[in-house]
Amino acid sequence: MNTGRTLKRLLEPLQVKQVTFRNRIVKPAQVLGFAAEDGNASPMLIDFYAALAKGGVGLIIVESTCVDYPIGGKGQNRLRIDDDAFVPSFSRLAETIHGHGCPTFLQLSHNGPAGHFSDLQPLASSALSAEDIPISDPRVKYDPPREMTLADIERAVEKHAEAAWRAKQAGFDGVEVHAGHSYLINSFLSRAWNRRDDDYGCQTLETRARFAAEIVGAIRTRVGPDFVIGMRVNGEEWGHEQGITPEESSGFARILELAGLDIIHVTGWGYGYGAYSWVQYPEQLLYPEPSVPLAKLVRKPGVIASRAAGIKEAVSIPVIAVGSLGPELGEWILRKGMADAIAMGRRLMVDPELPKKLAEGRSEDIRPCMACLECRTPFQRYRPVSCRVNAALGKEREYEIKPAARKKRVVVVGGGPGGMEAARVAAARGHEVVLYEKAPRLGGSLPLAALIKGTQIEDLPALVNYFETQLRKLGVRIQLKQEFTLEIARALKPEAVIVAIGGRHATPTIPGIDRRNVLTGEALERTVTPYLRLLGPRLLGWITRFWLPVGKRVVVIGGLLHGCQVAAFLVKRGRHVTIVEASDQLGEGIPVAMKPRLLDWLADKGVAMLTGTECTEIMDEGIIVRTGDGTVRILIADNVITALPALSNPALAKALEDMVPEVYSVGDCSESRLILQAIADGSRVGHSI
Repeated sequence: MNTGRTLKRLLEPLQVKQVTFRNRIVKPAQVLGFAAEDGNASPMLIDFYAALAKGGVGLIIVESTCVDYPIGGKGQNRLRIDDDAFVPSFSRLAETIHGHGCPTFLQLSHNGPAGHFSDLQPLASSALSAEDIPISDPRVKYDPPREMTLADIERAVEKHAEAAWRAKQAGFDGVEVHAGHSYLINSFLSRAWNRRDDDYGCQTLETRARFAAEIVGAIRTRVGPDFVIGMRVNGEEWGHEQGITPEESSGFARILELAGLDIIHVTGWGYGYGAYSWVQYPEQLLYPEPSVPLAKLVRKPGVIASRAAGIKEAVSIPVIAVGSLGPELGEWILRKGMADAIAMGRRLMVDPELPKKLAEGRSEDIRPCMACLECRTPFQRYRPVSCRVNAALGKEREYEIKPAARKKRVVVVGGGPGGMEAARVAAARGHEVVLYEKAPRLGGSLPLAALIKGTQIEDLPALVNYFETQLRKLGVRIQLKQEFTLEIARALKPEAVIVAIGGRHATPTIPGIDRRNVLTGEALERTVTPYLRLLGPRLLGWITRFWLPVGKRVVVIGGLLHGCQVAAFLVKRGRHVTIVEASDQLGEGIPVAMKPRLLDWLADKGVAMLTGTECTEIMDEGIIVRTGDGTVRILIADNVITALPALSNPALAKALEDMVPEVYSVGDCSESRLILQAIADGSRVGHSI
């Protein structure tokens, strides 16, 4: 594929005042938790942005940076620019990014009513009671804000202007003022928040936009005519009758352009259960299944990109579109004139070299984003983000591919995600690598996971294809349909063996577990694997919607990630499902942003989910369980399926310890692991050999 031709518009430069974007790909601001605790740009954060700049992105917008600490934003290792003391570290950051030929803006933010990490009462356009606050996610508790006085407004305008001046002193090419989501400036723009009746009130578009326009004007006065001023705005607010409409957003954009804005970045927001997740990550409208009309916009043109198109028609300044946009869709949007630049957040976290690879015609080398939201789970637990597929995220310096001190003969046993990543990294560092996989194809349990989870969002087959391509290019010798044995080890005399054979199936010791109506995880894999090899997960997934050798009533033993996903698979195929989980950790392992939605969807579909419940016996007609209070029940079922985490499988690694100088275990064979941990294990070991 000649991506240089097919993605011509995406790879063209864009001129904004004196700043030239190398291409139309923008890294939007995303809080990663990499900043120093005091708000400075840490070495960890600088290394991440250096990798992005080196990877060829057109513009980097450095993540949300507080203009007024602590009331404007606190916690989660966020950046600060509210004092001159922060300028030196930001200067190092800007200099590093520029050193790789990339322009950069600094996003200025004031959390306003979303400032619940501070001990101070949040600020907003209006004072709202807890009942009146427009909630985007009931799991996030907003403290009732106090109404900003005119003095508060004047202070906030000045704080933004001072912050922009510091950004200019630090060497940034521009700033992006965050006026979207549920932050301070948006509380004036949105009638869902704004109940004022003064010059900043909700009477007209002009009064609602006055605060934002004054910030633009104050920044312009402070930084001069050439410095770029951008703003991020909500193209629409869904789920609230007073939310911003597309027409209002276009009107705001015209007002802000007249105020001196140079570029506008269109995001969106939503109110009501689950709105936070799908507006931030629109592909989640398809999970667990499409349920609202907006889902039709996810693939083309993109939910939020459709709102950017409306603003593009209203203004003459450049418009940035965002919202789960990949290169092909981004190119289509640009060609249609719906936007001038395309923001790609998670895709550039997964592969910072995506722009460079596109420009070089190497799209097959781009590490695919699974849209799994594993990156958000640590962040929502107040830890630095991590990536399921890119183990180097946040470890860019540590995990830089460097030639090994001495080339070694390395054997990788197992072709699952951990084994493939270990082989990839070891080979990239110059080791001679051979990979043994007893199955006819690489992937390990990924094809089965793709069948159960579907591929509409998480494209696990694409991940397998990526690894296969990389291993082939790196010269890894792949031995399929061959089980690695101790005899082979004696013959090869490898200097290092990486054991990635997966775990043992967990089969509960329940009376009746061997009955014909029981399908254990091991039996399920054994039964399905031949069909997966023949048909692939996509086609087999489609066929199972019409034919599935499982009765109408099914009990799933296991209610963690595995059990809940099996239950969803069955429900989509018309089965009546009951989940039985011994612990109280229902859904554990599912990414935090997706877990509540899946559990609620299962409940809406009539799935009974029993926690703290022990399975005591399986009969022909169903299963006997004992609940936490000691009650014994019989659950009528045609079939019983076990879906439990894998058990460790250390035997091969232990047997090799006396034969091979270096033996490593990765993934489930060491302990029960998810894909993220397995790939992280493989990358760590590949770098350490």
